[in-house]
Amino acid sequence: MVREEIREVNQVGWRCVMCGEHIDPLILEHRRKMRSPEGAKQLMAKGEKAEMN
Repeated sequence: MVREEIREVNQVGWRCVMCGEHIDPLILEHRRKMRSPEGAKQLMAKGEKAEMN
């Protein structure tokens, strides 16, 4: 893993040099919430309410 600046959201995250996977605080928060059924329902409800640009 190498440290990488994510300019779109002005955050620092990590990128795997083997597979290219990106990890940042938002991804980690979503993964944590998806571990429980209640958290998954909340994330899915937010996704349904979100509007596309």
